Amino acid sequence: MIDIAFEIKNTGKTFMPAYFVDLLNSSLNGLSQKEITNIINSRDGLKDKFLESVIKAAGTNVTTVEKAIDVLGIEYCYILLLNVILKDLVLAEPNPVLSPIFEMQLFTAASSYFLAKKCKLPDAHLAYVSGLLTNISYFYIFSSHPSEFRQIIEKNDNSIKRMTSEWEIFGLDHAEISYILLEYSGLNSEITEPVRYHHQKTIQRSIGSDNKDNYSLCLYFGSVLSNIFYEDLNLATEFRKEIKNLMNLYSDNLEDIVDGSVDFFKVCLKSLYIKDIYFPGYFKIISRFDTQIAMITSEFDMTQKKIADLNSQTIKYQKVLEDNSRKLVGIALLDPLTGAFNRRYLDEKLHDEFLKAKRYGINFTLISCDIDHFKKINDTYGHGFGDTVLVKLVAIIKSTIRKTDYVARIGGEEFVIVCHSQAGSGGCSIAEKIRKVIENSVFEYKENIVPVTMSFGVADYYPEVKSAQELIKISDERLYKAKNEGRNRVVEK
Repeated sequence: MIDIAFEIKNTGKTFMPAYFVDLLNSSLNGLSQKEITNIINSRDGLKDKFLESVIKAAGTNVTTVEKAIDVLGIEYCYILLLNVILKDLVLAEPNPVLSPIFEMQLFTAASSYFLAKKCKLPDAHLAYVSGLLTNISYFYIFSSHPSEFRQIIEKNDNSIKRMTSEWEIFGLDHAEISYILLEYSGLNSEITEPVRYHHQKTIQRSIGSDNKDNYSLCLYFGSVLSNIFYEDLNLATEFRKEIKNLMNLYSDNLEDIVDGSVDFFKVCLKSLYIKDIYFPGYFKIISRFDTQIAMITSEFDMTQKKIADLNSQTIKYQKVLEDNSRKLVGIALLDPLTGAFNRRYLDEKLHDEFLKAKRYGINFTLISCDIDHFKKINDTYGHGFGDTVLVKLVAIIKSTIRKTDYVARIGGEEFVIVCHSQAGSGGCSIAEKIRKVIENSVFEYKENIVPVTMSFGVADYYPEVKSAQELIKISDERLYKAKNEGRNRVVEK
């Protein structure tokens, strides 16, 4: 096990420049235009980079720091300055592994900042500062322990798994390592302690008189919001409940926070000339859906106050809540990367399909399909391009099948398509149509055309089949046959 705490005590102070530490600490006493201007003018090249960032963010030409602050305000300019300095420090050049981490830091900072604003906390920029430093340990580990960094990042697709690996390697998680790194760089505890506890729900307190606790709470929920959008939509229901209890924020507040966070996050990316982003595009669906839930939930909250006099309304609004819960479950049943349904949805839906087929003779077809040589695509072009391929293939499948049909992602590159057709017809022709469209589609990586194909196994429902699982097994066997016969083909027998 690597004693990274001991290592940081000896080398940590050199990781963050003294002027940057001073700039961060000085913000605890309010933002000073003179101090910000002095920092910018004292560093070679920083003024030009800062003004470029302001011009890109604001869309207006400014030639002096003073003019930038007049136009955008001191807090806005301070945040842009922090972004410029930190990007130069940890991400001088785009990096397929580090860039998503830096981007997620920016989103955590933006959402923490808007939560502090919504709660009317003084010096909301402090929530942004802590949010911007949440994952600073990853950049340190990347430079100091590259093999351990790869072990943590490449094999773990969510924060829980990564933290488990961090404990196994270092005896600490990334939040604690970030805290130690920042502490030994000389940062004040009001900045470092929220970073230390940004994953620890049990230590958070409700919004109150202690600003340090308040900023820690904002950072905690900003981090959870990042995890929802980047990794796990299933956190959304618990997030809504917790933020209502601890911060007294309801659905209509969350809509403003999400929209504000996303818009400001995009401005920050634009100001840093970051074009290739990893932020998932489906957040708008969730955001708009939350608006509808907010309208109904708000109406229900007001009615609860009159519940003693309006007993007859209780059943009506209870049903509304149940409908909302079902809709939230529906969101949780989507694969967050591709927008296809996930395995859980497929299992539940196939059970119903099978019962209908048994009782009413309503036929359906299962198509098991798999991307040919997908591991080679990932190994050759990187997982980012592999994700692009997955998203595009699902879009092709959805555009080719009928509205009554659906596709589910059941593994890394494995999918199942459910089609409704007359017995003995339709499924094979649909699979062949999809196969041809994919074969003729262009998948481009840095001006190189990458051939992408899929293999298909087709199984029509017939009365003798005993279960949906048996039908899946049949379609899987035919898929394997398609693979063994050379791939890029459809097998139905």
